[in-house]
Amino acid sequence: MSFFFETIAIPFWFIVFVIGSAAPLWFKWAISFHKKYIATGILQKKFRRSRPDDEVIDSIFKKATDHVNETGEFSAFSENKPKKRKSTKKQIDPEKKQNIRIILKVLADSGETGILPKSIADKEDIAVLDVNSALQYLLEKKYAEVLNGTSGMKYYLTDLGRRYCINKRLL
Repeated sequence: MSFFFETIAIPFWFIVFVIGSAAPLWFKWAISFHKKYIATGILQKKFRRSRPDDEVIDSIFKKATDHVNETGEFSAFSENKPKKRKSTKKQIDPEKKQNIRIILKVLADSGETGILPKSIADKEDIAVLDVNSALQYLLEKKYAEVLNGTSGMKYYLTDLGRRYCINKRLL
């Protein structure tokens, strides 16, 4: 026999028992290893030969020259670049724009106390519907915020709205 069996007396049935007990665990490890590394390709990526920089540069240059030979132009660097589209701004009629400016001034004057839409309409002689539509526009632009209180919906000027008023010299 071998050196191992001559130095330590281990019965044969014990060796078979140990191998038989450990085999299911080895299979489980093999399956999880396969799922984690082989099926996902992680093991392949680790042992993949990386190409030297010269080979990479040569392959890129070869692809570029092949493309130029086929099409006859440098497509990525040609003058036919797509023009950037400008975003279309919503056109606001001048009356609504004036109402928005007035309401911004009133909100800035009210400070941290807030103001009701009806109060704005009474103070500036603007229709309540026009005030509400202007306030909705200001809410969309995040220049104003609304809080529901006991007396109704109070509107406040946000920091962004305050900065806008300062930049436009409305304050």
